[in-house]
Parts: sequence; C-alpha cells; structure tokens
Amino acid sequence: MILLLRNYDIFTILKDTMDNTGRKILVIFDKEAATDRLMISGILRYAREKCNPPWEVQLELRNVSRLYTSKIAEGGFSGIIAEIVNPADRRRYFKSGLPTVLYEPWLEHMDHSARPKNNITFFNDHSAEGRTAAEYFLERGFKSFAYVGTPKPVAWSVARQTGFAARLKKSGKSVKIYPAPQGKAAEDFTLEAPSLIKWLKRLPPQTALFTTHDLRAQQITTLARRAKIRIPEDIAVLGVDDDQLICETASPPISSIQVFAAETGWRIAKAMHDLLDAREHPRVVRTCHTNIVSRRSTDVFAIGDYVISKAMTYVSNNLDGDLSVKKLADISNCSVRTLQMKMIHTLGRTIKDEIANLKLAKAVKLLSETLIPISEIARKCGYCSSSHMSTKIKAALGKTPLAIRKNPTASFASKSRN
Repeated sequence: MILLLRNYDIFTILKDTMDNTGRKILVIFDKEAATDRLMISGILRYAREKCNPPWEVQLELRNVSRLYTSKIAEGGFSGIIAEIVNPADRRRYFKSGLPTVLYEPWLEHMDHSARPKNNITFFNDHSAEGRTAAEYFLERGFKSFAYVGTPKPVAWSVARQTGFAARLKKSGKSVKIYPAPQGKAAEDFTLEAPSLIKWLKRLPPQTALFTTHDLRAQQITTLARRAKIRIPEDIAVLGVDDDQLICETASPPISSIQVFAAETGWRIAKAMHDLLDAREHPRVVRTCHTNIVSRRSTDVFAIGDYVISKAMTYVSNNLDGDLSVKKLADISNCSVRTLQMKMIHTLGRTIKDEIANLKLAKAVKLLSETLIPISEIARKCGYCSSSHMSTKIKAALGKTPLAIRKNPTASFASKSRN
C-alpha cells in the first residue's frame, strides 16, 4: 500500500494489501513544484514495480516533519528519503539512525566524515547546467550574454551563474549579471519589475539571456512584451526545469534545460533499496542535466547575416527533415551558390559540415541525458539508421553510442564557436 498524506493529484492511492513484512519508507519533500512532483512519482513507481512486496510510502512536507522529528524512530520506518535545504535538516535525519537517502539540490558541500555508513547523498551539478547554457548560445553565434538569477541569491542559482560565466570566459566572452533587487523588491515582483525592465532595455541587441529557472524566464518574457523588446530577435531567453505548464503557455514558448526529475526519483529509490539490502552503491551521486528543449524563445541564430541565420535556425529545428542545400536556399530566399558562399564566409565551414555538427551535438546530448532508445535518437537526429549514427559518432569522438550512454563524458565544448 502507498499512503499519501497530501492531495497530490498526479498520484494514485494503491489499495492492494501487503504483507506485514513490507518496508515502510518516509519521504519528505519541501514544496509542490512540478520537479518535486515528478521526482516523487519516480520514487513511487520504483516502489510499485521493483519492490516485493511494494513499499509503503508515507509522504510529508519538510516543515511538517520537523515538528515530529523525535517521533520518527517510533514510526516503524525502514528508511528515510528526504530533500534537504540546510545542514540542520541533514543532522536531524542522521540522528534518527535509520538508513537515509538525501537529495541535496541546494548544498554543494558537506562533511563526509560526519556522514553515517547507512547514508547515500544525491547532489545536482548546477554549474554544469550553466556550462550547457553557454555552449548552447555559443553554438548559435551569440556575442552578448546575460544572466538573471533568483531575487534573493541562493547557492544553486549562483552555481548556475558561475558555470555560465566560466564557460563563456573560456571562449573569451563576458556576461552581464542582473543585480539582485534590494529591500521589498526582493519579495514582491511588482516592485522589482520596473528596475528589471530598465536593465533589459540596456542589453545590446541579440543578447543571449540565461535565467535561473523557468518562472524567472516567464517573468522576463512578460516584461519584454510590456517594454516592446522582441523575443528571440532582441533577447533569446533560456530557462531551467522544462516545466511544460510554464514553458508552453509563455509567449513566446520558453526554451529550457530539461531536468529528468522522475528518473532521478527512480535512482533515489533504487539507492534506498540498495541500502536496505546491503548492496554496493556509491555513497555520493551527482546528477547532471545538459539536454535542452528548444522552443520559440531561442529560435534564432545570432549571426549577422540574415540568410545564414534563417537557414541555421531551420536546420536546428528540423534535423530529421529535408536539409538539402536547395531546400535551405529556398527557405532563405537566395540561390544555392549564394547560400554556400555566405556559409563559408560567415562560419568558415560548409553547410554539410554545420549540419553534421548539429546532428552530432543533439545525438550526444540525448544519449547522455535520456533513456530514449538509440534507434529513436538516430531518427530524431536525421540519421538513416542506428548504425549510421554509430559510425559518425565513433569517427568524431572515438566512442560508440552505447559507451556514451553508460559514461556520458563526451563534450562539444571544443566545437563551440569562440
């Protein structure tokens, strides 16, 4: 049986009977954000499908659980899965003596010597998300870059900013950082909005703007319409989380770094299962999200030549379609010869080479960050078969698609434009 203490509409209460020997897991999360819900759904799916008998999962909010910390040991729990936002919470759950799997998306460091043996900790590499955003914009030829973090600086937002700025610096670029609002403006967006609009208006044309999460990106697209700033023509906006409710209803729809929360939840539940069964498992696990879902808010290549920009934007959005030079020339309203000459002059490579780079980059990201079947990835990236994709990846990176999926270390940083 799975027992939920809150009314999460995405969950179903299972009414199957279970043996008295079934394990009871306390799951503690902080809020009802979309990513949290997906992560919990991954935990519940693992409990149903991989545990025999299925675990009994008791879900509580973090602030509620703190009131009854002294009673946790009396609850008959087999283990605790918890989202941690401060060291005090971590110590509180360690003190219970129960096996713990802690998800610490905000905390980058911890005292490893103080962690008991019956603990596994998951961290999220937020700086990698910043690097991913930088490479994404560099590949599209942007020369001006900006970052907007949370109204009140928090560790994960600063980490995304740091990763973004560090990757751009490597390519000789700098980034304009939006200064955090002060006083009541940090609490009330209506008070912050005028200063944010002024800052946006001062950005150079064709600026690549990375935001700390989708909600912040949505705020910016709303203000941009008010200020008659065109997105993506004047400012291209990228968020994090790929919260479809926010991204798809924004105007224009927002591109975002996809966070595989349900998959992370599954991995967290498996870690708990390994702890309970005394199986080997890494004590520390770092999750990393580098797959970007492109939508209208970044649907542009910031290349001075309009013809090339239009052609490359089409290629990026239609890797599995007709990418003949004739088709691209028609879309760009020019002759095949003109398009070919402009490509060499502007980018220093042929249309064929640029298409190959874009296909390869997307294939590696999907292999590294998703569980999409390799044959489907080949189709999405415009390869005629899995073996064709494998040959191209092996020639470029010296690795097979399966090797990249098992050990996703391939990088396209060297291919990004400077």
